[in-house]
Amino acid sequence: AHHPGGDKTAVPCLKVVGSRRRRPWRPMSIINVSAMSFGSLGARAITALNRGVAEAGAFHNTGEGGVSPYHQQGGELIWQLGTAYFGARGPDGRFSLDIVAERCASEPKIRAIEIKLSQGAKPGKGGILPGKKVTAEISKIRGIPIGQECISPSGHTEFYDVETLLDFIEAIAERTGLPVGIKSAIG
Repeated sequence: AHHPGGDKTAVPCLKVVGSRRRRPWRPMSIINVSAMSFGSLGARAITALNRGVAEAGAFHNTGEGGVSPYHQQGGELIWQLGTAYFGARGPDGRFSLDIVAERCASEPKIRAIEIKLSQGAKPGKGGILPGKKVTAEISKIRGIPIGQECISPSGHTEFYDVETLLDFIEAIAERTGLPVGIKSAIG
């Protein structure tokens, strides 16, 4: 399999993700970077991880904090959408399929979307980002008000059972053309 730099130690992924979608994707590697949000990690760490996956021919999961400029350093991305829909929220604070479609169309390195079903580190509870940590930069990336406490709810508001989850997945996949999967985060 082709790999950047002709690395003979590369372990290519044989699976095509979303083969029935308009924009199917075959990740270059089975070894990748798991979900860690900008906000949890700082700009330097996210930048280094993304540049590293670009060089290694791997992919980078954004974590639920949204797609930051630091995730856009050349590495392929899986955009994780958690219960707060950071980066995918309209002015009313609710999930916006229009915003997701626009973002995916304008950022070709977003190759798939992952819906994180729950807060694994905080089972049964939501996450809380104190208002003092919601800087102008975090506000812009996540689509939340500056300086206000931000809650990541314990569950999703866009679906409530398997059937409505599948409808949500299909709506995103149909609109973006991307593969859409789920992550079960169990604490």
